[in-house]
Amino acid sequence: MPDSDLLLELAHFVEKIAAIARTGLAFKPDGFDSERYEALLTEAARVHALLDGAGDQEAERLKLRWREQVIAGYEGYVTAGVGCGVIAFNERDQLLMIQRPTGKWWYPTGFCDVGISPAENAAKEAREETGLIVEPERLLAVIDSRKRGSPGRHIYSILFYCRILGGTLTTHPLETLDVGFFPLDRLPEPMHGVDRKWIALAREFHFEGRIAPWFDPL
Repeated sequence: MPDSDLLLELAHFVEKIAAIARTGLAFKPDGFDSERYEALLTEAARVHALLDGAGDQEAERLKLRWREQVIAGYEGYVTAGVGCGVIAFNERDQLLMIQRPTGKWWYPTGFCDVGISPAENAAKEAREETGLIVEPERLLAVIDSRKRGSPGRHIYSILFYCRILGGTLTTHPLETLDVGFFPLDRLPEPMHGVDRKWIALAREFHFEGRIAPWFDPL
């Protein structure tokens, strides 16, 4: 296994151990089990700091931050993050894209807010980030960031194939540097993230008539 793959697997392992420890402390805040969960959290923070090239002080700060995030009981169960994304084409068969504050391009997307559905979240993100009103028509995919090789936070991305209803193309002062439509075979660079599966899926849904949503196989 290449060193880069080994480091990625180790980072994922540390994330899992930290999540198990935080969830354990949520349900067993005291007693014998809690001591073991505290020890797991300490070791996870130490290895995380080593992977980042940091020292003991950073490890302790990370451990304390994780510990402060523990919430008692059901609300403290640590899960993967959930995001929603918009795949939308204009009448010229060009794809809607945004330039994020990092300077990298991606489809309109964001974390799912509490209190509204994934489809409502997708429409909200499109309106906020691009100024356009979209209507989610079909579920396009549920993509697991871990299966796509992302080293960051574990996220499930719910992508919707959307129809543009109206609005005016505008940037968001905090979330987008630029917005625009681009041919699917000439998307702007640099692009955000490591996953490119969504590009093939966008082609299948828009140009080839696919209707069945995609998800990472077992």
